[in-house]
Amino acid sequence: MLWVSQSCQKDPSSIGLNIVGRIPLDAIFTDTTTLIAHSVLEDTLNTTNLIFNFLGYMKDPVFGTTSAGIYTQFVPSGSSISFGESPILDSIVLTLRYTGGFYGDTTHPFTIKVYELDEAMDAKKTYYQNSSLNNKGINLTYNSNFQLYPTPNTRVKLDTITAPHVRIRLDNELGERFLKNASQMATADAFKNFFKGLYICAEASRKNNGSLVNFTLTNALSGIQLYYRNDTIPKRQAFTINNVDVTRFSSYVHDYEYGKEDFKDQVLRESIVLGKKILYVQAMGGVKTKITFPHIKLLNNNIVVHKAELVITNIGDDLHLYLPPARLGLYGMTPAGVRVFLPDDDNATYFGGSYDATKKEYRFRITKYIQDVIRWNNFEPSIYLVAAGAAANANRLILNGTNPVEVDTRLRLDVYYTEY
Repeated sequence: MLWVSQSCQKDPSSIGLNIVGRIPLDAIFTDTTTLIAHSVLEDTLNTTNLIFNFLGYMKDPVFGTTSAGIYTQFVPSGSSISFGESPILDSIVLTLRYTGGFYGDTTHPFTIKVYELDEAMDAKKTYYQNSSLNNKGINLTYNSNFQLYPTPNTRVKLDTITAPHVRIRLDNELGERFLKNASQMATADAFKNFFKGLYICAEASRKNNGSLVNFTLTNALSGIQLYYRNDTIPKRQAFTINNVDVTRFSSYVHDYEYGKEDFKDQVLRESIVLGKKILYVQAMGGVKTKITFPHIKLLNNNIVVHKAELVITNIGDDLHLYLPPARLGLYGMTPAGVRVFLPDDDNATYFGGSYDATKKEYRFRITKYIQDVIRWNNFEPSIYLVAAGAAANANRLILNGTNPVEVDTRLRLDVYYTEY
């Protein structure tokens, strides 16, 4: 770590007063702080009861493949469910309301499979991106090779409502079973015991790159629609997800073996030295970057840090298909190994982390964190760079390393400080 040393007299009682304030005229600037960075696999990510859920399959030329699936319960809409004396099934349809969000190439389809759960969900349990539940192993889509060509902005009519959504017809056997078991629909718990829910997943189609498409399961249009006739009158019974009695979670599977070799060497084979040239961040519980300040604890306590700003430069291409995250996040570790927010992360405007598309960069103010590591040792000298909102976002980022060919856009720490 290279800090330019300059002696000056300071009142010890003023230490820290300017950490978030103005930078003094006699402050010293350095951008040569030693950083060691490398990208690693993310840990578990809580995906329980998200407002938005991705579904799809995507092949990324750098990161490999990602498939996104959904586990969800359903409950009957309304009470005192009755289908009459001799109901006749017309169809049973799974509907999913688009949010309008997507990631990747929506001009190509992916295959959707739907399976009935054979294992109950637990409302008191936390589910993660790598959680799974047993299913009955039989695909319930009426068309066994259902291809979804995503149209997240195309409005489709459902009865009196017109809005963008997907309609997936399910096997008639499920509809017949529902019609024969109205007695199992008296309460939400009774229905969830009778029908534990669905696992909705996606597979590659025609070996194209595919996409990940965002849905709002809490929207009234998302659910199961049972269409039947009774006394020649067409009727519909909905089974909804938008209910406090429903548990759901997202499942993400990353297969990095299809990724670029340099990426695999760093992330899978832990070649730390490659972090000098290039680094990676991926949402959906994928990849994060560890950034260490190896010499910062060697500094003496006679330093006041007025501003410490971490600068991150996006060097990814194909940005029309693989948009970088709108925001990044940082977290630290205590000496006991507990993940914690940085002390700077109490004011989003001050902390930063938003993407500047013009400069192709992100900036974080981590002044308090750096001062803390130097003086009080409440944090380890390592932080982790992640995609903000990673559970409900699909974006990824390729960023410059600590010593790339383009040195001016390297991952660096800009520091203003004084000594006393």
